[in-house]
Amino acid sequence: MGRNRYAVLVNARVILAFVLFAVSAPSGAGPGQGSGVDIAPSGLTAVFSSQVRCPEISSPFASRTRYDGSNRPRSAFGGHHGGMDITLAEGTPLLSLAAGTVVAKGTGGMMEGNYIWLRHAPEDTGLKYWIYTKYQHLDTQSGLELGTAVALGQAIGQSGKTGTVGGHYGRAGYPHLHLTVRKGQSGDQEVGDRGSMSNMQLIDPLQVYHDADRGTADVARHVSASEVLVPYISTDGMIVPTNTRVVWPLACQPVSGS
Repeated sequence: MGRNRYAVLVNARVILAFVLFAVSAPSGAGPGQGSGVDIAPSGLTAVFSSQVRCPEISSPFASRTRYDGSNRPRSAFGGHHGGMDITLAEGTPLLSLAAGTVVAKGTGGMMEGNYIWLRHAPEDTGLKYWIYTKYQHLDTQSGLELGTAVALGQAIGQSGKTGTVGGHYGRAGYPHLHLTVRKGQSGDQEVGDRGSMSNMQLIDPLQVYHDADRGTADVARHVSASEVLVPYISTDGMIVPTNTRVVWPLACQPVSGS
């Protein structure tokens, strides 16, 4: 009888320990999600030219809240935002932020929708590292084939609300661009759907503009260490500055009279 009571007590303690572990572990944790990824705000802020109106960030990288102020679920990245959101009208052209190559595309579930991945080599961006950029919530799947080379500022798809209809956003959904940037060590790393790239560092998209342009005289005169003067392509096709190798992923509208 004593042995049975002892066995029951030991089993109860094991079960309790397992329950406590399950409760404390982030739900949905997996490659690229939950406690396995350390995401923190970069401290960078975007600064746009007064000569144009550019679609601005509605929910920045590592933010705990959505564009509407509601809290993000803790099931992904510990409740932090794994990219940046820009609120857009459906059908807005999305631009390649640098020259590169289409390496993946597909359709995911909720909070992903139609997506496309681009790979950008250091010679494409002027950076010292490779980057992989993912555009999510496209209205329809991009018509670009895998392996297609894209130019700086080339349209790669159109904004939509796929992956947002239902759930938090309800039947109306939320038309926007979610842009993810991964920092890679080489040009042969595999990319895919949400949460499948734990071997590549997730970075603030603003880091790309910061690292690409930092050190030039024009930037040094106009912004602080934490501000990023964003290069862009205008709706009439002008690239500013003319020698940039990275641009904002959406065209900017010139201000009348400027």
